[in-house]
Amino acid sequence: MVKRSLFFAMGLLIFACSSNDSPSDSSNFDSADYIYFMSGKINGEPFLFGQRVDATTLDYSPGLSNTLPAVCAYYPDTGGYNYHPFLYPNLDDENRPSIGMEFVRFHLCSDEAYQSETFNDKFPIGEYDFASSNEPSNGPTGKVGVNYNPIATQGPFYDTYGGDQTGSYFSIISSIPANSYILEVQVGTAQIIEGNFAVKLYNTEDSSDVITITDGRFKMIPSLQ
Repeated sequence: MVKRSLFFAMGLLIFACSSNDSPSDSSNFDSADYIYFMSGKINGEPFLFGQRVDATTLDYSPGLSNTLPAVCAYYPDTGGYNYHPFLYPNLDDENRPSIGMEFVRFHLCSDEAYQSETFNDKFPIGEYDFASSNEPSNGPTGKVGVNYNPIATQGPFYDTYGGDQTGSYFSIISSIPANSYILEVQVGTAQIIEGNFAVKLYNTEDSSDVITITDGRFKMIPSLQ
């Protein structure tokens, strides 16, 4: 799959912020205190990775990996775009986990309207099914995936594409445009989404190695940038 990856700086991050990812904070907190986060329990152990609004140092950075337009050049009738926002630990401490989600084929190459004109409408409130693959060239549209790396700089890598998701769920409960403007001209396209999830994550090299996330919550910012 052809993708592009980057870490992006947002206006909210002019003052670098940091999260408290201690287990005691993984369920009892106000999402308004965070610019973005993912939380829950991994095999029963609480986690919280994110960026507090009031903190003074950078802890987890927002990253983005999007399908490149080359997919549409090769598959104009069947291709689509994936949007993959993720959280990556401060580069001074990359031995911590990274975690993210992927919105699979949320915009098709054959859609009449250009991406930025419809992007904010692509993440409506509701329940979402899990994709069996994140292949952008063809397949089902509008499904999701979750991925996790216990150590950001190395394997093993886990995702939701390797096996059964019976009993899992993914829901968006809030979806708000977060576009950026300069002199009333739109220069960036993004969406702030919040929701709940529970998933089974499979080792991409050994499907018998399974991680379970329960009580999941998120506040993430998919973007075209």
